[in-house]
This record gives sequence, C-alpha cells and structure tokens, in this order.
Amino acid sequence: MKPSDFRGKKITIMGLGTLGGGIGVVQYLVKLGAKLTVTDLRIQKQLAPALKKIKSKGIIYVLGKHREQDFKNADLIVKNPAVPKASKYLEIARQNNVPIESDATLFFQLCRIPIIGVTGTKGKTTTVALLEKIIKRSGRHVVLVGHNQISVLDRLNQIKKDTIVLFELSSWRLEILREHKLSPHGAIVTNIAKDHLNTYSGMSEYVKAKSNIFAFQNKNDFVVLNKQNPYTQQFGKSVISRRFWFSKVPFTEQNGVFVKNSKIVFRNMGKDNIVLSTDTLKIRGEHNLENVLAAVLTAKILQVPNIYIKSAIAEFSGLTDRLEFVKKYNGKSFFNDTAATMPDATIAALKSFPKKVVLIAGGVDKELSYFQLANAIKKHARVLVLLPGSATEKLKLYLDKNKTSYTESKTLQQAVETAYNLANETDSILFSPGAASFNLFENEFDRGEKFRKIVKKLT
Repeated sequence: MKPSDFRGKKITIMGLGTLGGGIGVVQYLVKLGAKLTVTDLRIQKQLAPALKKIKSKGIIYVLGKHREQDFKNADLIVKNPAVPKASKYLEIARQNNVPIESDATLFFQLCRIPIIGVTGTKGKTTTVALLEKIIKRSGRHVVLVGHNQISVLDRLNQIKKDTIVLFELSSWRLEILREHKLSPHGAIVTNIAKDHLNTYSGMSEYVKAKSNIFAFQNKNDFVVLNKQNPYTQQFGKSVISRRFWFSKVPFTEQNGVFVKNSKIVFRNMGKDNIVLSTDTLKIRGEHNLENVLAAVLTAKILQVPNIYIKSAIAEFSGLTDRLEFVKKYNGKSFFNDTAATMPDATIAALKSFPKKVVLIAGGVDKELSYFQLANAIKKHARVLVLLPGSATEKLKLYLDKNKTSYTESKTLQQAVETAYNLANETDSILFSPGAASFNLFENEFDRGEKFRKIVKKLT
C-alpha cells in the first residue's frame, strides 16, 4: 500500500469521534485526494469541537445515523477503533466486498520501518511515555503513535529511516490488525485484567484480542511479557518470536529483567547486568514498577546504554491523569487518577499510598466485579465519597455488606468539596473512579480535566 492508492477513492469514515483520531484520518486522506463521507451516530452538536478542526471542503457528512449506501458503494471503509466488529454496517460492507481498514491497519501498511507495539489492560500509556523518554535521552529519534489523544496517520510524515516507532495498541485496534494478519516487530504486553466486559462476550474473547499483538510475528521479532500475570504467562507458551520476561521477583535462566536486592537486573543469553536501583524511582506504586521494568527491558533489547536509562527514569514522575499530583491546599494533597476506569486500577492506586486516603470513586459499570475493590476501600480508605453511576450501585452492595461507610455526591464539584471537608490536614485526597465516565463526562480525559479545574480553584 502507498499514499497514491487513495487518490480519487470513495472512502467512508465510520466514527469521527471526539478524541482526535478520526480527525487525523480525515485530514490525512483529504490531503491524498480521497473523496470522503464521514458518518457518525452522534449529532452535529455533539461533534462540534471535532468538526471545527476539519477545514476541508467537499466532505459529505452523515451524522446522527448510518446509511447502508455509504457501506455498499464505497471503495473503502475506515472504521473508528471503538466500532464493534459485529456492526451490521460493517457486515454490509463485507457482503459487498468493500475492504475495511482502521487507522492502525493503514499505519502498519504505510509505515516502512519496524514498529514496536504496546498493549495491556493498564500501564501501556505510562510504559510508552517512559520508553520514549529513555530513547530520546539516548539521542535516537522516536515517534509515538496512538498515545493518549494523539492522532495516528499524521505521525507518518515524522518518520525517518532510523526512527523508532512506538504504537500504543488497544484491544480494538488489535482485533482489526488480526483480520489483516499484522503484528508489530516488537510486542509489549504490560498485563491483562478484567476490563471491557461490556464490549466482549467474556474474558477469553478479550484475552484473545490482546494476543493478536504477537500472533503474526516471526522468529526475528521479539515479545516482552509480564511473568507475574497469569494471562501473559500463558502467552509465553505460544509465541514464536524471541521471548523476554519482566518480573518484580527474580527468575532463573530465561531472558528478561527482574528485581533482586532493590536492583533491576537485565539477563540475556545467561549474562546478568545490573541496570539501576529501584531506589531512584520517582514514580509511585507497585503497578508502576512493572511499567518501569517493561520499559527498561525494551530499552535493553534496543541496546540503549544503562546511563541513559538511569537518567531518564530518575526524572520520570508519572503522567497526567495517572496518580497525578494536582495541588496541596491547607496541608491536603489532591491526586488525579481518572485513567483508573476499572476496579483493579483503583486498587493499585490505593496501595500506592503509605497511609489511608480520602477516596472519590464511582461511575459507569463495564460488567466488572466490585467485590475486591470494596475490600480494598475498607482497608486503604479512611473516607469514601461516591459519584453516581451503575458501577457505584454495584460497589455499594459490597460496601454495605462489609460495613464500610460512604458519602454520596451528585456532581464532581460536590464530591471534591465533600472530600476536602472530611479530610484531615495531612490527608491525600485521591480521585480514582474505578469505573467509566460517560454518565457525567465525555470521557475519562474530560473527567480528569474537570477535576483539575475544580481543585485548582480551591482558595
């Protein structure tokens, strides 16, 4: 596939979205001379911010609905990653022999250099950001793709022949990559836990989607896996590429990195090399130690010298929306962990603090269990303030059973004010919802931005 293949083609963009990915696809294909129809189930008012960014004329917009004709008569469909593969409109395209692509499959086919893909239920964004910092520190050129709200196809013009491409891959992007039998040269799987069960029929389907990241690798490729995660341990039995493990505890013989006596050790072909001390880490939490290990291991596979790895990690204190320190006011510290959209993520956040916290949680359920989170809250939270939502209702059932008290708030503004008033002078106030956000916010990033604004206005 080459850019000139799109000139004059009738392409239907399915799902413009609001995070920027769809905008990037539209802008890229317009420049190549494609004839575009953009269709989205959201109405014009909901998509107004995205539509304002598209200056091109001649685009046909079909909003608030999809039309069969746009999937029958197109030369190509480019679907938003979040569109279910079982969509009846995609089935119409298949029945009419219309090819279906995504931003990821187009990128893989247009990119002329090897790609390192990163996936996982949690931790992929932090791992990618840390790995980027390490590679940049070593003086090499690196391009991030699919990271946070960054568009995909517009990264192509930044790539040089010696660039290292880091692609953050969701399970949805991996599903369509499988249809095209595409896997990256380097595959990193940070972990797998129960998530998105409102989208998948069960864990087996979700796990299979994640395994697509290495399904079509060859013996010259490599895969980085979490040795302490039961799902990724199973992955290790089926990979055909070069396999490397990372672990918070030592293991024998096999290649990878592990922690021993507070040192991160890299082992390759029977030789051990101490890379750095865990005492130098600024980033908080055991779950983030795993992200550090994944990044360190990948950097060593890429032959980055230890000096650059150590200096980059010593400066890295985390990312926006992930245990992000926002403000200290009257002795009370506020932390934004809006990216915790599942119970396991909030449990990990709670365990990252040395003493009990004031927790703000709750939101929309993704067909997940809240039993373990209720137990963790009882152990690690001194005060609990709940936002409304279907996940909150499930959580309350378990909180009532284990006799954990809580306060309910109708809005985030009210929740922050309540948490502040109930906090002691030296408490940490942690906003870690453990649920999705769509009942009150556009998405988790919108949720985090509103939290920051509310906290920063405290005077």
